[in-house]
Amino acid sequence: MGGLSLTLLTAKDTLLNTQIQIQTASNNISNAESKGYSRQKAVLTSNPAYLTYGGWVGTGATVSAVIQMRDEFLDKKLLSATSDESMYSSLSSELSTISSVFQDDGESGISQALGNFWDAWDLLSQNPDGTVEQTSVYENAQNLADTIQSAQSALSSEADGIPDQIQSSLDQANSLISQIADLNKAITKTEAISSASANDLRDQRYQALKDLSEIIPVSWTEDSNGTVTVTTTDESGSVTLATGGTVNTVLDSSNTISGGSLGGLKQALEDANSYLSMLDDFTQTLISNVNSIHGQNSGTDVFTGTGAADITASTDFLSGMDSSDEADRAISLTQLQGTTVTFSDGSQSTLSEYLSNIQKQIGTDLQNAQNSQSVSEAMVTQLDEQQQSISGVSIDEELVDLIQFQQIYQAAAKVIDKTSQLLDAVINMVN
Repeated sequence: MGGLSLTLLTAKDTLLNTQIQIQTASNNISNAESKGYSRQKAVLTSNPAYLTYGGWVGTGATVSAVIQMRDEFLDKKLLSATSDESMYSSLSSELSTISSVFQDDGESGISQALGNFWDAWDLLSQNPDGTVEQTSVYENAQNLADTIQSAQSALSSEADGIPDQIQSSLDQANSLISQIADLNKAITKTEAISSASANDLRDQRYQALKDLSEIIPVSWTEDSNGTVTVTTTDESGSVTLATGGTVNTVLDSSNTISGGSLGGLKQALEDANSYLSMLDDFTQTLISNVNSIHGQNSGTDVFTGTGAADITASTDFLSGMDSSDEADRAISLTQLQGTTVTFSDGSQSTLSEYLSNIQKQIGTDLQNAQNSQSVSEAMVTQLDEQQQSISGVSIDEELVDLIQFQQIYQAAAKVIDKTSQLLDAVINMVN
């Protein structure tokens, strides 16, 4: 009787086990496309053996836990790579926009206007009294000033829009940090009640960590109570963002974080301001050198203004000029085109070369960002595939498992049926 009773209990446990396994597989299939979901598995643990007169007899198994299929080392590597990819993606996107608004390939934009400006002076040097030539100089001087102002305005507009994006990213990051702290509290409470892993809440927390890593670089360590301590880094070192259910740091614009989309935006803003500074340097040097030549010996300044934002051409800089003097000035200004001048940053080149260097710098920065983005995207893709091979749900594998669980369930049911028949026979024999 003892043996038959144990057999019934073992078969009953098997039925319960397979029900949990089938439910787990069904849950996996249902969440196959759910963002952040990691595959779950029911873990079986052998029951203690039972000593009989014939020796120790096994008593089956029990579902001891339903666990997540995760590799913490791989998860952390993926978050780090995600942060890098997001940074270069954000940076390349901003630089691509800047490059499009500052189009100057030597044949268009400021370069073209500057070339027309030199050509107009060259024609005036050959016929200083010519009305057409004088009108051309006025028009091309103002066109150059307008083109510079337009480029400066477009660059400034892009730069001015970045701080709003930075603030939006900070708001998103702070919201995610608060969400992680709340999930820490929920996980602790849930696992304390049931002594089982709160898998769904842990999935939500990892997804929040992944979303946060797209904005700023993050790392975490898991504590014994199931909560995680989340940190990031800035110029001062490690910064704790959340510990358990507590938000330790609220991020603001003063945080010098490098990485993630926030780091990309900050780098883009720094680059945009650098390009604006270079454009100002070009404009100030242009104004200074042109006015120095044309304004000598009681001449009139060609340009007014202090930089790229307010440069404009005078409307009467040729008025009252002696044709001989004007011819000399026109020749000198034509020669300025090929003259090496010194800029406030200490560099020396022609005005055209310096202008070309601005465009080259933008192009180089954009190309470097795009190259880094391609490398980081490939890394993210590779790590994501590795993670999916562990944590992702394969419908085919789940269906195979379901067939196996069904067969085990049916076998256990048959064991119960046959054991019941044997027990009935024993009872009838006793009676």
